[in-house]
Amino acid sequence: MTQLSRLATLGLAKEAVAGTWLAPTMGIPFTKGEYEDLYTQLKDESIRGNDTVLQGMYQGVVHSEWQIDVMLYPDLIGHFLAGVIGPDVVTAGVSTTLSALTLVGATSITTVLTIPTGSTIQIDTGANVEYAVTGTPSGAGPFTIPITTPATGLTKPHSAAVAVVSQSTHTFKQSTAPLPTYSLTYYDTTAYISTSYGRLSDFQIKIDPKAAVSASIKYVAFPTATQTTQTETYSAFDPLLGWSWNMTNAGAASTRGLTYDVTVKRATEALHTSDGVQNPREIFAGAIEVDGTYKAIFENQTDLNLYTQYSQQPATAALAQPLARGGQSLSLTMSKSGWFKGKRDLAGTYAAADFSLSGIYNTTDGGAVQAVLKTYSPTAF
Repeated sequence: MTQLSRLATLGLAKEAVAGTWLAPTMGIPFTKGEYEDLYTQLKDESIRGNDTVLQGMYQGVVHSEWQIDVMLYPDLIGHFLAGVIGPDVVTAGVSTTLSALTLVGATSITTVLTIPTGSTIQIDTGANVEYAVTGTPSGAGPFTIPITTPATGLTKPHSAAVAVVSQSTHTFKQSTAPLPTYSLTYYDTTAYISTSYGRLSDFQIKIDPKAAVSASIKYVAFPTATQTTQTETYSAFDPLLGWSWNMTNAGAASTRGLTYDVTVKRATEALHTSDGVQNPREIFAGAIEVDGTYKAIFENQTDLNLYTQYSQQPATAALAQPLARGGQSLSLTMSKSGWFKGKRDLAGTYAAADFSLSGIYNTTDGGAVQAVLKTYSPTAF
């Protein structure tokens, strides 16, 4: 019977032991999800006194490759950043509860634990959830926490003892420690398929103010196997949107940006060795490379000077949800960026310019790039 393609599912799990499959801990809501088991075809074209070139064909070594396109959900992207940049170092937020009920319009709350000034917090869960920014706390417990944003106070009532969580900061930098490996589980509408030892080879972020921010991810992994039925748990948050993008380059914030694409990649190879089996011994990821393209309004020489003067200044793309939708954020920084192409584009109705740039090793990033993600998850990705 013909199957509805939208019934397909895809899930991910960080492996405890490389190559040992784990059931999905996070669903991946994908716009494109494809994989292929790639067998090396070994051909026998020996000369045997007949009029045919191909005398035999044999199945060689095998691995799988995956191509996944997604919108950028804040509680999902950390898995990709950890997989291609490096380990997640977490500064955990506060997890506490309300000491007393609150009413609509309340300009302060009382909590069991104190919350630092300027924290973005999540109050309550489910249909009652809302978000706020805090002021300077007071008291010795219970603590009084002012609500500075929204300026008119809370928009919903909340019962005593409901959860209050402040954002945690996740910082991803390069490290000499081994990168994590991942299990992927795919329901293709007819069967559940899984793979293990997945290493992320390419991670591309595409930012356009007229669209949702999207990412394209590639994994190299062990060959697939059939799997038992699995259930996915998907993000409860909105994806990051392109209009929230802020660009900092040439030493200052810029409103000139039109689009920004960045690819973080590692040359990744399935290693086949003298172990007597068809599958890889391991999946190996090489050193990092970071390249991007930037299109901007051409209203002065500021961006072009980054190319012509080769000043190699920091470049940061920052994205943030509106507070009412969670206020979670991502920033991607090349603290030393090399702008190696710069071209005016006068073919349209307004003057624009196209640039290409790469991340250069520097001590601030501990490599070529770093990412900072702020979410309500206190545990490392």
